[in-house]
Amino acid sequence: MRTFYINGKIITMEEEGELYAEAVCVEKGRIISVGKKEIVFALKQMGDEVIDLNGKTMLPGFIDAHSHFIGTANTMTQCDLSVCKDFADIIQTMKNFKEKRMLSDEAWIIGSNYDQNFLKEGRHPDKNVLDKISTTNPILLVHASSHMGVTNSKGLEIQKIDEKTKDFDGGKYGRISGTNEPNGYMEENVFLEFQSKVPMQSMETLISCIEEAQKMYASYGVTTIQDGMVGKPLFQLLQYVSSTSKLYLDVVGYADIMTLGEIFEEQPMYANQYHNHFKLGGFKIFLDGSPQGKTAWMTKPYENEDDYKGYPIHSDEELKKYICLALDKKQQLLAHCNGDAAAEQYVSMFMNVLKERKEKDIFRAVMIHAQLVRKDQLERMAKIGMMPSFFVVHTYYWGDIHLKNFGLERGSQISPVKDAVDLQMKYTFHQDTPVVPPDMMLTISSAVNRVSKTGQNVGKNQCVSILDALKAVTSYAAYQYFEENEKGTIAKWKYADFVVLDKNPLETRKEEIADIKVVMTIKENKIIYKNGEKENESAE
Repeated sequence: MRTFYINGKIITMEEEGELYAEAVCVEKGRIISVGKKEIVFALKQMGDEVIDLNGKTMLPGFIDAHSHFIGTANTMTQCDLSVCKDFADIIQTMKNFKEKRMLSDEAWIIGSNYDQNFLKEGRHPDKNVLDKISTTNPILLVHASSHMGVTNSKGLEIQKIDEKTKDFDGGKYGRISGTNEPNGYMEENVFLEFQSKVPMQSMETLISCIEEAQKMYASYGVTTIQDGMVGKPLFQLLQYVSSTSKLYLDVVGYADIMTLGEIFEEQPMYANQYHNHFKLGGFKIFLDGSPQGKTAWMTKPYENEDDYKGYPIHSDEELKKYICLALDKKQQLLAHCNGDAAAEQYVSMFMNVLKERKEKDIFRAVMIHAQLVRKDQLERMAKIGMMPSFFVVHTYYWGDIHLKNFGLERGSQISPVKDAVDLQMKYTFHQDTPVVPPDMMLTISSAVNRVSKTGQNVGKNQCVSILDALKAVTSYAAYQYFEENEKGTIAKWKYADFVVLDKNPLETRKEEIADIKVVMTIKENKIIYKNGEKENESAE
């Protein structure tokens, strides 16, 4: 049986040929015809299904270019602190969470999405604040950036962190002024180390949360998701979830290059190919931290911070080793780079390796976030085919903070998408979920308008057209995953992955783009989101 989609504004996102189509025909999850209604309808037979779009707009399913899928699932068991305005709010919200969840006095209580930039105190809470929540429960607060966090005295005790505990490369502990006593604050590598030792949820709970996470992504029109940092435990979990057919969205995992360097040989079933909707797409590495947390590595100091420029995660020699490993394995490498010093390290080391080895193919290496990448760096990236994946919705959420942290000249140029457009680069957008929800329309709006939450302009010279913004979450995102022949546009033989919107973005005032709603999300011709509910039946 075939399915025909008609009576809507069908935006194909094809760069060659017609941008709009009148009808689409799908069979067995693939598009078999697209174009004029009379031509497509010539394939119709008795019993075929016709889906009337009722004037709504259909596009290729949105593709998440970078997020943390399992991390997103985990946050569904955590206390959301994003609306807290001060320490008192955090304390009461966490106490209410413990009571509502009926947690024992030994259970970990985890809160997420606090941001010191928006707290009345203007600083991170410390163990003394968290001890007011509980002295018997270990507590962990995860910063909105996921690059830093705070624990209470019980958490420090359980993980045996005291005045004798030393910082290590790429991270540090907060200390009580004038002493070596930890104050509970942790950032970058030391925070990630601490977080990795916090007990995981039960398998039953995780599976339930994974289902909820997929529903959430689908509600924003997303049909392909990324898990952007997969260590061994996460790989095993994704492997299990895949084997039990719990995934109905495609999930692309990127292996931690420091710990899973041999994963592609060990797990060939998942190497660059989907198995039950999960595949390994390449490797991931972190090179610096967070701009709003002031751990991003800069070439010039932060505004009003004397000589402080953030710091790197890896030395040049370490990075060079990992670049060579990725090239040896013929795998894509994604590097987290926020500051321009981190961007410089990634570009220059890649170019040095290419020159030394006389290589040409970098397997579509990606610079994740590229927040403060400079135009001269983008020019060099373009020459070697390195893609930027911009966290452009930062202009909305943290635009005011970036202007404060970096000054007007640097802060207004975060996520310089227009520079990439002018250089004829392929680029993508992402939300780094769970940092922020995978709201593609808000992201597109941010790229088009570049206005912060408070209404402040954040680099109007970097605004792009709505069509160029849509490419970043459809055709260019498919290209990033080496899936341009399978996804990203509405074209013959590609997967029937669609998102249906209540308005046509190309005919909407740019100031109203963020208000466009997802009506329906379709994955391989199965309706996975409609009116807020997942559907199991086929659109056929």
